Amino acid sequence: MTRLGNKLFSTVLALLTSASLLAGCGGGAHSSALPQGAATLTPASAYTGPLADTTFTVTIPPPPKPSSKLRRPSYVSSSTSKIVFTLVTSSILSPAQVTSFNTSSLGTFAVTLNSATCPGSGPWTCTLAIKLPPGSDNLQISAQDASSNILSQQIQTFTVTAGTSAALVNHFTTILDANANTMTISASSGFCAGAFTVASAQTIPTVGTTAITFSVSYKDLAGKTIIGPGLPVLTVNGHTDDNNTNGYTDPGNLNTKVNQATQTYTLQITTGSGTAAVAVAATPNVGTDGLSFSKTLNHSFQAGPAPAASLLAVIEQTGAASGKVDLFTVTLGASDLFGSTSTLTSTNPGAGPDVDFPQDLLFDTNGDLLIANGGAGNPDFGNFACIPAGAITTGANVATVLTTNMNDPEFIELGTDSSVALGNVPAASGTKTPTFVLSGAYTPASASRTITNTDYPGLGVTGLVAVPTSGTHPAGSYAVTVTNGTTTSHVVVKHPDGTVLQIDNAHLVAPSLGIDTSVSPNQLVAASQNGANSYVNFFNLLTGTLVKQFVIQDTGCYNNGTTPYAGCPPNTASGSSNMKANITAVSSTGYVAVSGITNSGEPEVQVYDNTANRNQVGGPIPYDATTTVGGATWNYSVSGGAGPAIIVHALRWITGTKLLVSLATGGTAATQGLYIYDVTQLGPACVAPASTTGCFDQNGHAFPNSPKQTGFHQLTNTPLSVAYKP
Repeated sequence: MTRLGNKLFSTVLALLTSASLLAGCGGGAHSSALPQGAATLTPASAYTGPLADTTFTVTIPPPPKPSSKLRRPSYVSSSTSKIVFTLVTSSILSPAQVTSFNTSSLGTFAVTLNSATCPGSGPWTCTLAIKLPPGSDNLQISAQDASSNILSQQIQTFTVTAGTSAALVNHFTTILDANANTMTISASSGFCAGAFTVASAQTIPTVGTTAITFSVSYKDLAGKTIIGPGLPVLTVNGHTDDNNTNGYTDPGNLNTKVNQATQTYTLQITTGSGTAAVAVAATPNVGTDGLSFSKTLNHSFQAGPAPAASLLAVIEQTGAASGKVDLFTVTLGASDLFGSTSTLTSTNPGAGPDVDFPQDLLFDTNGDLLIANGGAGNPDFGNFACIPAGAITTGANVATVLTTNMNDPEFIELGTDSSVALGNVPAASGTKTPTFVLSGAYTPASASRTITNTDYPGLGVTGLVAVPTSGTHPAGSYAVTVTNGTTTSHVVVKHPDGTVLQIDNAHLVAPSLGIDTSVSPNQLVAASQNGANSYVNFFNLLTGTLVKQFVIQDTGCYNNGTTPYAGCPPNTASGSSNMKANITAVSSTGYVAVSGITNSGEPEVQVYDNTANRNQVGGPIPYDATTTVGGATWNYSVSGGAGPAIIVHALRWITGTKLLVSLATGGTAATQGLYIYDVTQLGPACVAPASTTGCFDQNGHAFPNSPKQTGFHQLTNTPLSVAYKP
């Protein structure tokens, strides 16, 4: 007889002499054997016929070990403290005699692990003795804990033959079925949650026709994990097998397969798009083991097409504390073209909107979109949201949203261990953390990975970047700028175990950060933003030692309309004409782009090459240019210098040599939007949509050629951060 169940419960029923067996079970207490006294003491309903002395050998396994491959001999929970035998029917006993027999001869046998009766250290083998009448005996065998909770059980008929113990007759084997108290479903989809536990009514996303396998596990009433055999019967949408590996077709174009041996089920939406309902149930072998539990969980399964290649996600600010995310396709070439646009739908899956007041975002390696949503303060401190890849193009109707440790997060980075770090804005108050880390499953990671206000009191973040894995920096390390914005700044490389490499320098003032991985050892690039103390600094990332630094000169660097003078890049001069850097971006090929504010109050972007000298590539990208010599009208401003400030909100390298700039120029200005530049070519500093009639610096000099503009897309709303998926 085969039974599905958790841990094989082997029973050996052998005919032995009563006295010796009962003496060998000194560690267990049970109802006394059938009285052999005078007939006048025997109740009228008692059975007085012959009995066979029998022995049950019960093996109790230890708690399961995930790494163990040993097949457990039985499912009897390690919390078992007693075995209860009950005769249900007998071929030679009347019902009244069965009742009397259970009272007088069967019942509870205490089990004490590590005793003489149950020696060992796990698994334990316990020897128990009972008497049974010859014939066909239907017996219920129940393993229970100290609270009399039934942990596993079986009901089975044994044919008991009268004989002697030496004959070794009446040898039986049975399997106890587990009594499941809880059911847990888990999966590792790779989309937004990594390994996760499925919740009731949750929607599980995937991409296209990608199949996901779900694992089902159980615990008994003692809280012990149940291992097979002896497991419940797993049913998914009414199916209990895989239909000869073909699966079953369910509503929603869902293919469903169930594997009882592994207690798993696999789901696939065969059309690659849509949502299907999934009903999961676990039940015992009803009618054979006497158990009656039923564990159920309903969830949904959703598939959507993978995000397109060359997809650009752009945050657009729509109000003082609101925004949206638009999606563009980008075709790169001699001219870079922006394709069709769609808007990511905002939903509220429980913890908060997945698109609220987005400030930074990125794509992870699966194509999921990770968003740092800002907050306006109590009660809204912002959140982290992950939009699964398969949901991006289908309306973003599922998301993972977290609010723990948020205080208006402005930076988001993806670590080399698939963790995510978020940086809160400067002057984060109270006990809020300047930076914190989410594990690869997008849940709060250990406290050792967090930088708190206790570590650096009163400081916030102006730079955050993931650090490449090395012998010095374990996977999941991040470099963070913690600063008060003026007098105190540190660059801290935080490791997952809590250790740090702290980099300090007189010219590190609220720097933004990047890492050049094109050189060995890698270099940390930190561009500061403090007037005369605004420097670009290059550090050996392994040791923290300074490699190179120079001031970020304002446009006074140029003395005529075509050629920078010999001091450019300005690596020797210093003074109040320095540009205050606020964004640093480093390409995979080692080009460094720095955005900052000049003395005119308007921005420039300067690009440095990938040589050891870090020469400036042409002139700056001059968003501070005026249309005439000494004029007051700025090329890129909606209403000149008196109008809304021109702001570079993001720099992103979308290839090793193409730089995307997110530029806000105020309102519906024709110059507001997304710019792409090819740093391997030089072109006119000011081109459409800016005025092409003139392009002059604050000293009246015409700007020299700068990295060539190869693409532009106008935006009505203010563009903030961008993310590019190749």
